[in-house]
Amino acid sequence: MRKIFMAGMSHKVAEIAIREKFYIPMDVKTEALKSSPFDELLILATCNRTEVYAASDAEISEETLVRYVCQLAGQSYEDFSKFFYFKSGDDVAHHVMNVCAGLDSVAVGEDQILHQIGRAYETAHQLNATGNTLNKLFQGAIHTTKRIKTETNLSKLSCNIPFLAMKQVLNTFDDLENRTVYIVGLGEMGSLMLKYVQENTTKIFASSKTFANAEKYADVLTPVRFEDRYQVIGKCDVVILCSACQEPIVTKDEFEKACRPELNDAQEKCHPERSVSEVEGSKGALDVVFERHCSKVAEHPCVGNTAKRLVIDLGSPRNAESSIGELHGVEYVCVDDLEKIVSENRRLRMVELDAAQKILKEGLDEFLQWMRMDEVSKQISLHAERMLKSANEESEKLLRSMPDLPEEDRKRIAMMYERFAKKLANDYLYKVKAENSPEDVEVFLKCLEANRG
Repeated sequence: MRKIFMAGMSHKVAEIAIREKFYIPMDVKTEALKSSPFDELLILATCNRTEVYAASDAEISEETLVRYVCQLAGQSYEDFSKFFYFKSGDDVAHHVMNVCAGLDSVAVGEDQILHQIGRAYETAHQLNATGNTLNKLFQGAIHTTKRIKTETNLSKLSCNIPFLAMKQVLNTFDDLENRTVYIVGLGEMGSLMLKYVQENTTKIFASSKTFANAEKYADVLTPVRFEDRYQVIGKCDVVILCSACQEPIVTKDEFEKACRPELNDAQEKCHPERSVSEVEGSKGALDVVFERHCSKVAEHPCVGNTAKRLVIDLGSPRNAESSIGELHGVEYVCVDDLEKIVSENRRLRMVELDAAQKILKEGLDEFLQWMRMDEVSKQISLHAERMLKSANEESEKLLRSMPDLPEEDRKRIAMMYERFAKKLANDYLYKVKAENSPEDVEVFLKCLEANRG
């Protein structure tokens, strides 16, 4: 009987410093899927989780599968095995359904994991690494998740402040790819905010009161010293404030000065065709970085007085003076505005979560029913083959007792025995399977086996 197993780690059991060691690049993943040591294999690697799913006719131990994941990531089993979880059988199916539906995500109900699982499955399937079992499991999980997205409002009712803040950004700017975002504060909320921003743009600047903390993310953003924040604020479309402070770190007067074009002469004279070395002589390092992002002056958010800027203040106490929202072209959203949505969402979410869980259970039951019936089908096929073999043996005995029978009649008798065996199999095996539960069919097959013995 083919069984399913999985081993992995996620944001629930390992911090990002550990998880990032287990991000498996596409070339490694592709090679692993092409030369899988298991009957079936699927690899899911995202920023929040790395999980390996295997289906096998033989038992797979926890150590074997965890060692395999560590080997793929080039890490030591002895050092990292404690961060892994391992599941088998029905628990794997339940886990996949929950993960795919976003019920195991940082932001419950989020949509991104569905696309990530879809891509992981498509890759494994195209490389012939999956078979009937994993195909059925992941196709079922994807179908069930789409039902949840269609039939409930769960994904629209996040209770996660950074997730709602990101939705606010995307509602304000349809296309964030060509916009510049500045995050001030890289604590728990700021780093989560960064994760959402990364999915939509690469033009990211960030500050932390400790500059070294911002430098840790230098591979995905441009770190800015906290004291230089106003140089950046005036040049960004979106400013997200997540710093811990007792007094506002952004005042209305300073914000207005930073955004006023006549006080940003160097920026108005931006010549994107000039080389970085030419610009560095007349501008500061931050201006040089921004110049790289500009294709022409007219497209820069700071040119003109009607440019729209969005300031999202997630600080408590607030990081900015709320009066900056009175400035022309500036939209100010504070954490209280989002908390109101969170509070209402939390109430509505309970109803939607119940509905999602019912759909999830239907999808899970359907897969488990298929899994059990698939095993029953294999047993029935074996019994049908035995019946056919017995019929052929009996016809051969009969024909040996009639050596003078014409060849045409011999073929006719052999065919009659074979047809009779197939009819018995259809009437007493396949009909039993079609009209009964897997458990009842198994009892019937055990009785047949006992009588045969």
